[in-house]
Amino acid sequence: MPTRDVWRIHRAGSLDRLRRETEELEAPPPGHARGVVGAVGLNFADLAACLGLYSATPKGAFVPGLEFAGTVEAVGNGVNTVAPGDRVIGLTRFGGYATLINADARYLHPLPAGWSVADGAALPVQAITAWYAISELGACKTGDAVLVQSAAGGVGLNALVILHAIGARAVATVGQESKVAFLIERAGLDRRQIVVRDRRAFSSQLD
Repeated sequence: MPTRDVWRIHRAGSLDRLRRETEELEAPPPGHARGVVGAVGLNFADLAACLGLYSATPKGAFVPGLEFAGTVEAVGNGVNTVAPGDRVIGLTRFGGYATLINADARYLHPLPAGWSVADGAALPVQAITAWYAISELGACKTGDAVLVQSAAGGVGLNALVILHAIGARAVATVGQESKVAFLIERAGLDRRQIVVRDRRAFSSQLD
């Protein structure tokens, strides 16, 4: 069996408890593919899980990591959606902080042409969070006006892309004036769509 390195925390509560360990990895089970991890995402949820502050934190020892990008090395029985050599983006239910991973093939997506593994690993959690908030929780429709908090962050930028795609109007908030030009240039917003938050006058700013 191949060996892999993982970052494992044996008891949540402190980042100091993360340990790098080497272990064997079994062949990918049916419906799974083994990926060589090229990059992983580092999310607030990962840190919260390590600190024991995330409701979905596994009990006992676990390997953090909810997303990765890399190359398929082998596939288990029944997998026909990916093949060895494919470059993919993957979602995991923890376990991403590893050099090799057996991932459910249903949650692997082709890495777009021209994307680096870092690009791919930075996308899934933030983009799905934005999509779920807008499409599922908010039931947003064409023509709706939507307030996007922290619009220059990862989830916020993905939200702006989604809102533009469905024809909704975004009102974006940022915490610093320096981020205004970034949103105008990178997200195509009009200056009148952007609010630099002032906690003493936020309600009047929105009005």
